[in-house]
Amino acid sequence: MRLNMKRLMLVVSLMVAACGGEAAKDIKAADKSARSGSDANPNDDSSTTAGTGAPLPSMDCPTCPIPDRCQGLSLKGLRYSPGGSTLPNKCAPFHPTLNNPYAIRCIDALPGFKTKFPGDQYCILPPPPELGMQVGLHPQGDTHAYWEAMWAGDYSGYDNPSREWVLMPGGEVTQNYMTTATNTEAKNYYRTYFRMRTGSHHNIVSMHMSSTPDGWINNGGGEALPGPFDLSTGTLIGVLGGQQRPDDGTPSTLEKPPEDEGLYLTFPAAPRLLFNMHHFNVLDTPVLREGWSNIWYEPDAKTYASWYMGMEPTQIVTLNVPAGKAADLHYAWKIGQELRLIRVFGHRHFWTTNFSTWIKRATGDTELIYQSYDWFDMPTFRYDSVVQNPPLNPADKIDGAVSGIVKLHPGDTMHFNCHVDFSDVRAAQDKNAPAPAKIGALHFANEAYNGEMCIQYGNVSGGSLGLPAVDTSPLPDFASATR
Repeated sequence: MRLNMKRLMLVVSLMVAACGGEAAKDIKAADKSARSGSDANPNDDSSTTAGTGAPLPSMDCPTCPIPDRCQGLSLKGLRYSPGGSTLPNKCAPFHPTLNNPYAIRCIDALPGFKTKFPGDQYCILPPPPELGMQVGLHPQGDTHAYWEAMWAGDYSGYDNPSREWVLMPGGEVTQNYMTTATNTEAKNYYRTYFRMRTGSHHNIVSMHMSSTPDGWINNGGGEALPGPFDLSTGTLIGVLGGQQRPDDGTPSTLEKPPEDEGLYLTFPAAPRLLFNMHHFNVLDTPVLREGWSNIWYEPDAKTYASWYMGMEPTQIVTLNVPAGKAADLHYAWKIGQELRLIRVFGHRHFWTTNFSTWIKRATGDTELIYQSYDWFDMPTFRYDSVVQNPPLNPADKIDGAVSGIVKLHPGDTMHFNCHVDFSDVRAAQDKNAPAPAKIGALHFANEAYNGEMCIQYGNVSGGSLGLPAVDTSPLPDFASATR
């Protein structure tokens, strides 16, 4: 078993946390070709974006600027995402990624915004300073310096970024980046829209008191730990959340669901922000490690919501699947208080062919609430009275979730399971996947093809969730079925 000091530190810190209580069409074609027909292309026009179930706008090219005739706002030269109810594209319905006044795309507002890297369509304008802020990481410097350059039409910072910002074809890296937020006083917030460029696998943002200098943190080429579990990054004072796809955010609808009235999270004054970033490049062109996150302040703060990171700590040292074998990584929370489950996303890598979440009610009933078979385009699903998620379809092995408000009651148990298929049959589905015999045994690692993990993230209100535990109860048939 590959055991190192970082893994031991992560186990210790997780236990401490438990005791404490949370491209244009050519790029699409290149991505599909690189993946050699693995799982569904995350940029396929027939899919949904941000895993919300919302249909794509009726645009010929979702990665092209909005035509002048369809602009619902005066977009050219716009500096900030205005928010409100007027859609940037009046010819299409609201879409959290492509047609969202809270996350106006740079390609729609900044004349000449075009770089040599895939993922320009994910750049978004920040909120007005009085209504919110943007945090991010850019080769041009901090967020202020970045936007001064962008608004001036100076895109030269993208011409020859330093090597640490660029990931070459075939590369993979998990590394932390430190910067500082600009808010001088603590804020409550509700809406968040996270974006990363093509080639990004995950982004976990935490808030700290730290003297670590701004910039990429050299971890000697190893795997960087997320901020909540890295004791070297200073005192943890909050979690902003994260994403595991280039586009994510909440809510998934333009209007605020009525049950979200008063819902808020907290953002401390000017924290140091640590971005834990995992990138891997299956394209034949370099990718840029860059991201934008819009945080919208919430004046109506009545009901506190919190993030949870559902990683059972012992999997870090015990995950061990021999070549040619299958395994189920089954974990659960026993619910001791009334909670609202706001949203869920599972995190795993290539060898997990089925990620399922279900609730075993105190009455004995079993309710499947989330299921994903597509590791490359792992969805986030939200549970409210407005959004309509793609329906669950375990018979056809299609990603989906229940729709509507989901409550957790005392006596319930919320389960999740990763069905791992570490076989040559599975490897043959993706040209980038090595044969299991070449890897040996499969262990916990932040490596898309050479490691595996099983984590469920999300938000709850009414209380908090700690860490899940290993569960040995029999699995429902839907949890271990695979494509």
